[in-house]
Amino acid sequence: MIYTLTTTTQYEVKIQRSHFIAFLFPVQTTEQVRDILSEHNKEYGNATHNCYAYVLGSKQQTQYYSDAGEPSGTAGKPILNAILRKELTNVLAIVTRYYGGVKLGVKGLIEAYGQSVQAAIEASHSIVYKETLSLNGECEYSSLDSLKYRIEDLGADLEATEYSQRVTVKITVPVDALEDLKEILKSYATTTKFEI
Repeated sequence: MIYTLTTTTQYEVKIQRSHFIAFLFPVQTTEQVRDILSEHNKEYGNATHNCYAYVLGSKQQTQYYSDAGEPSGTAGKPILNAILRKELTNVLAIVTRYYGGVKLGVKGLIEAYGQSVQAAIEASHSIVYKETLSLNGECEYSSLDSLKYRIEDLGADLEATEYSQRVTVKITVPVDALEDLKEILKSYATTTKFEI
């Protein structure tokens, strides 16, 4: 099962005088992630840290995290783990920390960052099941990259499974984006072959 967010969520927790504000954003692409991070860092530039993690793809195949100046492994990884525990995808979690003067130590930081995202996820009422289906087909090498790029905006993934005269591919797409995918595939009719 795959879950995602439909709206942005914010949740604040205070731990030993430090303020941790967890933000959850629904995202589809790494470009969206970069844009949100850029805006967030401008708005919360006075924070001690803006640590984050994100997961993209119908199989959670794109994962990334950043400790953003906190000791290695104490912020980004716990944020990522909180996302993965809830089987979420297409989500960016940022935790903004305002230091309160009390050092939390490695264990304390890990718990604080992980728990703040977990609490934000639990407080969110916008988590929905995202049903997907898979299509198998073929495409020419010349179309592979552009097709992959175009379907990313739908929250779909293209996985190349075999390379020969043409590339055998598997597309996993959210059911609610199937009609849009069909339209994209029509524009590739001369270079692809899919059974829908």
